[in-house]
Amino acid sequence: MAAAAAMLCAACSTPMEKYRIGVSQCSEDSWREKQNEELKMSQYADPRIEVEICSADDDDARQSAQIEQFVSDKVDLLIVSPNSAEGVDAAIGKAREGGIPVVLFDRKTKSDNYTAFMGTDNHQVGEMMGHLIGNKMGGRGTVVEIKGLKGSTSGAERHRGFMDAMSGYPEIKVVESGDMEDWTEASGEKAMREILANHEGEIDCVFGHNDRLAMGARKAAMSAGRTEIRYYGVDALPSEGGGMEMVKEGVMEATCIYPTRGLQLMKLATDILDGKEFSRENILTSTIVNRDNVDILLSQNMEQMRVSDDLKVVKDKLDTYFSQVNIQRRIIVACVVALVIIITLGVLAYRFYVAKVMVNEELAKDVVAPADAPQAESPFLERFRKILQENLHDPDFNVERIGEEMGMSRVQLYRKIKALTDMTPVELLRKARVTRGRQLLDTTDRTITEIAYDTGFSAPSYFAKCFKDEYGVSPGELRGGKR
Repeated sequence: MAAAAAMLCAACSTPMEKYRIGVSQCSEDSWREKQNEELKMSQYADPRIEVEICSADDDDARQSAQIEQFVSDKVDLLIVSPNSAEGVDAAIGKAREGGIPVVLFDRKTKSDNYTAFMGTDNHQVGEMMGHLIGNKMGGRGTVVEIKGLKGSTSGAERHRGFMDAMSGYPEIKVVESGDMEDWTEASGEKAMREILANHEGEIDCVFGHNDRLAMGARKAAMSAGRTEIRYYGVDALPSEGGGMEMVKEGVMEATCIYPTRGLQLMKLATDILDGKEFSRENILTSTIVNRDNVDILLSQNMEQMRVSDDLKVVKDKLDTYFSQVNIQRRIIVACVVALVIIITLGVLAYRFYVAKVMVNEELAKDVVAPADAPQAESPFLERFRKILQENLHDPDFNVERIGEEMGMSRVQLYRKIKALTDMTPVELLRKARVTRGRQLLDTTDRTITEIAYDTGFSAPSYFAKCFKDEYGVSPGELRGGKR
């Protein structure tokens, strides 16, 4: 939404020339539908933009033809999500030869022939999920990997990242599927049926390269009576039937946000067309979604959707009004709308902050662990500390479980710890987990991601935040940039 406001403000200060932007999607699925809606919404924020979107339906030849048609139509800029790493290189080259900027999104090609790239670090996504699964499995057992589309850079990088993480868990056996023909649930179901037919023994977890593949694998396993398996995916769509809903309902253990960022992508495109400075490589941040944080993420998405609906209403009214007024009045109206959006964003930001503070007080119970003991500890504190130290690595260890082991209710534990230390159990747990992380950073060569999971954090990003709150620097800064 900030990107939308920025684009609208830009429209206020520049001539109302039209920018025709062609978008070539490699396929049609729920993730790309969400992104397409965001790209279309950019037209509401910046009246200069005309977006034309087409899909190649996982076909290199069709995507090449569609790109060449955009070139023939002389669009001002191309946004391309390549179906495969090599299949559309020639068509993209023709666009660049014709002076058309090309922005790659989500996936790259083998060629370096593009203007800018925006997407997530898929290697990091695979590595994050690998460490999460490895820790949840206790470092042993069998995990099935349902791989992504054959030839896609995103699938190849997720696989590589996942296997790099698994190399740290020698007692975990990885059973790989072949590369898929597409990213659909049907492909995940087919791959899992083949694995179940050929694999003897228990299966603890399935990691699907996206949520649909994971859910297809689950469908096959449930049909075979295999109810013990846990499922992990990637995408975390907040829509009905999406990954977030599956996590909330307990169908999946966790997924990873693979951001669509349509408005941010269009802001990059208009910066290029306006001759402004831009970054050639734009890497988006991923976050693990589990039962600790899914409620607040779904709540934030609902607020964003309300703003999106409001923008559509404003756009419809502006379309009617713009047809009756001159360009000077259009600019004035655009600036007023920009101001309304900025005010709305401020209200939303405050509401998100309040909601997050309230929810995080509850989340902290499940994402913190042991603290350093004060000097001259009482027997009670010694026992408290011992229990915490024994469970430091467990991300599911929380205040309720501490109380159970000490034979106290959560309220009783809170009052006792607060009276003895002037800190809450949650604060002590968080401080100790970060302290242990600092010790591992100073004394081992483990990566920051590994240390985050080894100290029981549900995500490296949360570890980094707590670490910086405690020490004033990030783990990466302390390590001198080493990840």
